Amino acid sequence: MGGIGFRQLTQKIDRNQIYSWAYRILQNHHDAMDATQEVLLRATRKNDSDIENPKAWFRRITINLCIDTLRKREKTEEYSWRQIETPSPQNNAYRNELRDAVVKGLESLSEKQRSVLIAKVYDQDTFADIADSMGISPSSVKTHYLRALQGLRGPLLQHAEFRRSEK
Repeated sequence: MGGIGFRQLTQKIDRNQIYSWAYRILQNHHDAMDATQEVLLRATRKNDSDIENPKAWFRRITINLCIDTLRKREKTEEYSWRQIETPSPQNNAYRNELRDAVVKGLESLSEKQRSVLIAKVYDQDTFADIADSMGISPSSVKTHYLRALQGLRGPLLQHAEFRRSEK
C-alpha cells in the first residue's frame, strides 16, 4: 500500500463493518462498540506501509480482539449480568454455550481459515473476492473454507451431543 495515512486506511473500511464483525462474535452492543473503538485505535498505531489489504487486516484484528475479550470474560465470569437482557435464563445459557462452542472452533482454525470463513459466511463475499483480497487463488480459498467448516464441525457437534444428553 506504500505508506498511506490513518485517514486513507480507515476510508478503505466501513466502521459499521468492524462493528458488525464484533457484534456477531460478542453478541453485545456495548462490547462491540468498545471493540470497534479499540480496532480503530490500533489502526492509528499501525505502520500502515505493512498493510497490504486493509479489509483483511481490520477483520483479523477485530476477530482476534473479540476472541480475547471472550476469553477474559470467561475467566472473570463478568457476563452474568446479561441475563437481564433475555427473558429466559435457559435461552441465555444456551446462547452462551453455543457462542463458546463457536469461539472454541474459531480458535482451532488457522488465521487464513478463520479469515476466509468470516469473509464467506458473515460478509457473504464470493470466493473470487476473497482470493483477490487475500492475494491467493480461488481454489486455495475454497480449500481454506472447507477446512474451516471441518474445523468448526467438531466443537459444534460436541455441543449438540452435550445438549442432547441433557434432555
